[in-house]
Amino acid sequence: MRKVFLSALAALVLLAANSQTAQSAEEIDRVIAHVESDVILKSELDRKVATITARLQASGTRMPPQDVLRKQVLERMITDRVQLEMGKRAGVRISDAEVNRAVASVAERNNLTLPQFKAQLASDGVDFDLFREDLREEIMISQVRSAQVNRRVRLSDREIESFVENMDKNSGEDIQYHLGHILIPVPENASNERIGAAREKSAELVQALRDGADFAETAIAESAGQEALQGGDFGWRSEQQLPTLFTGTVTGMKTGEVSEPLRSGSGFHILKLFEKKGEQQVIVEETNVRHILIAPDAITTSKDARTQLALIRDRIARGDSTFEEEARKHSDDRGNANLGGELGWKTPANFVPEFAAAMTETGINEISPPFETQFGWHILEVLGRRAADQTEEAKKQQAARILHNRKYDEEVEAWVREVRDQAYIKYVEVE
Repeated sequence: MRKVFLSALAALVLLAANSQTAQSAEEIDRVIAHVESDVILKSELDRKVATITARLQASGTRMPPQDVLRKQVLERMITDRVQLEMGKRAGVRISDAEVNRAVASVAERNNLTLPQFKAQLASDGVDFDLFREDLREEIMISQVRSAQVNRRVRLSDREIESFVENMDKNSGEDIQYHLGHILIPVPENASNERIGAAREKSAELVQALRDGADFAETAIAESAGQEALQGGDFGWRSEQQLPTLFTGTVTGMKTGEVSEPLRSGSGFHILKLFEKKGEQQVIVEETNVRHILIAPDAITTSKDARTQLALIRDRIARGDSTFEEEARKHSDDRGNANLGGELGWKTPANFVPEFAAAMTETGINEISPPFETQFGWHILEVLGRRAADQTEEAKKQQAARILHNRKYDEEVEAWVREVRDQAYIKYVEVE
C-alpha cells in the first residue's frame, strides 16, 4: 500500500495560496526553462515553491535556504514536465470525469460542497481551472510512470524459486525498517571524473550526517530521489519489500545509523535507519479485506482524519451509504479506491503490523474502528477468511508479486534519471 499524494497535493495548493507573495501587475512573467516542446514559467515555479514550503512547514521539517529549495523544486518540475510530455506523445488522456472525482474528493474532505469549494478557492486567489490541471497532471504522471517502469521489470524462474526458499527460511519473522534515502545521481555513460565527484560528494554527506546534520534538510537540499521533497522519507519496508541493493546493508544497520554510499546505475545511495520493529507472525490465515484510507496533510490533521473516518463508518453502519461508495469518494489509496477499497485475499505478512493487527482483530462482515499506520488513518472491513494456500504454486505467485514490487522500486529511479538525461532541457534563468 503506497501512499498516493494526489489529494494531499490538491489540499496543499489551497493552503499555499495564502502564503504566496502577490506580484505587481507590472511584473512580466518569465521563462525559467525549456523542457522538450514546453516551458516552465517563473509564476509556475513560485506557486510550486509556495506549495512545498507550506507542506514542509506544516510537518515541522527544517527548511534548507530558499535558493536551494527553489533549485530542487525546479529540478522536480523539469522531471515531471518530461514525463507529461511523454504521456502526451503516447496519447495518454485523463478524462474530465477522473479529474472531477479527484476534485470532489478534496471538497468532501474539507466538508464543502463543490460550489462552496470553488468559492473558497476563489476567495484564496486560486484559479479553479489551474487547480484542476494540477490534479490532471498528477494523475497522468502516475499512469505514465507505471506503464513505462512495469515494462522494465523482468523476473526469471530461478529468481522466484530462490526467493521462495528464502521465504521458507524466514517465515517466522516480520521485521519492518523505517528508512531515510538520499540519492546523489550519476548520469548514464558518465565520465570517470563525474563518477568520482559524485562518490566524493556522497562520502562528504555521509560524514556530515554522522556528525549531526539534519537528514531531512540534507535530503531536500541534495537528493535526486523521488522522496527528496518529503525529506528523504523512504517509509516503512519489510526486508522483502526493500530494493535488492539495500537489503544486505539495512538488515545489519542499527537504529540511527547512516550507511556508506551504495552504488547503483542511478548513482550513490545513502540510507539512514530511523526505526526498526518486528513481531512473530502467528496467523497463517488469508483474509479477504477492503479498506478506506484518509491521509493527513497540510489541511487535514491526524485528528481530522480520524474524525472523518468515524463519520464514514457511522454512515455505513446506518445504511446511509455503502463501504464501496465511501471508498470511491473518500479513500486516499487511489490504487484501489475505484474498486471500493478491495485488497483481495491477503495474509498479515502483506501489511504493516498495525494494519495486520486490525485485520486479525476484526470479525467477518465487521468494520474496524479507525486505526493509524504510517500511511494515515484507516477503517477496514473483513469479508471472509480461509486457510492460507501453502502449495508451491501459491508461494511462487506471492514471491513473484513481492519481487515485482521490489524491482519496480529499483527501476523507478533509473527510469526517471534516464528520461531526464535524454530530454531536451535549456535553462533560461536558474534561481
